[in-house]
Amino acid sequence: MMRLLPLKPSAALGALLTLMAGTYAMADTTTAEPSVAEPNPTIGEVSVGTTIKAARLPDNVYLRDVNDPDDIIWDRIPAYRVGLTAAPPVHASTQLRYDPALSGHVYFQVARTSERFYVRMRWPDATLNRDTKVDAFADGAAVQFALNGPDTSFMMGTAPDYPVNIWYWRADRDTVENLAAAGFGSTTLLPEQVVTGKGTYHSDDQNRNQEWHVVMSRPLDVTGEYQIGLQSGTVPISFALWQGDKGHRDGNKILNMGWVLVDIEAEP
Repeated sequence: MMRLLPLKPSAALGALLTLMAGTYAMADTTTAEPSVAEPNPTIGEVSVGTTIKAARLPDNVYLRDVNDPDDIIWDRIPAYRVGLTAAPPVHASTQLRYDPALSGHVYFQVARTSERFYVRMRWPDATLNRDTKVDAFADGAAVQFALNGPDTSFMMGTAPDYPVNIWYWRADRDTVENLAAAGFGSTTLLPEQVVTGKGTYHSDDQNRNQEWHVVMSRPLDVTGEYQIGLQSGTVPISFALWQGDKGHRDGNKILNMGWVLVDIEAEP
């Protein structure tokens, strides 16, 4: 079994995590079946423990690009919003930059075809930050999946028996890193980089309504350790954002403090 080890400092990202589609219900209620037949402008508010269904995209529906975050299909899939708060400091370096007043939210959608799984995230951001320098930090987003159920810690997993798979998108490269972790300091870049993604930044003519749109996706069938199974079942996920203008990097981020549960319908 591959051992999870810390990444080099330039890539060591305490990634946690955004996006889903399907009609939602609380964890102790019955989830409703999502539809992509008609536009659905409704945003569902979710919290820790909420269960939603991944939307099913017909195989004859094609995105303009496999990871196009602005394709019209996203207007026809239910969207959700979850609140985010400052990540608890787990190291002296993050304690120095910790601001408990930081908060935010992310809109997300989740969908699948018979071959691929998609997560779309959208969030407000008044500044575009693509550079990573000594005194500048890029925007970023991550989705985290618990590999062995919701008893896993949402703070990077719980030792080797309860690891997490993390998809981390970074604005300076507009790429997604496929990571795994099993506790603090164990974030590892997986050999199988099977997750792809794309982000677009939007702003109107008056420089208002600025926001990021990001899609990350992966084939359902992949090989290698620490890859989340996406064929069927209920998958715990969480979200995280890094906003460069606020000095976010590594463990300094905002995240939802727990798991949202995604019901993935198996193939007929």
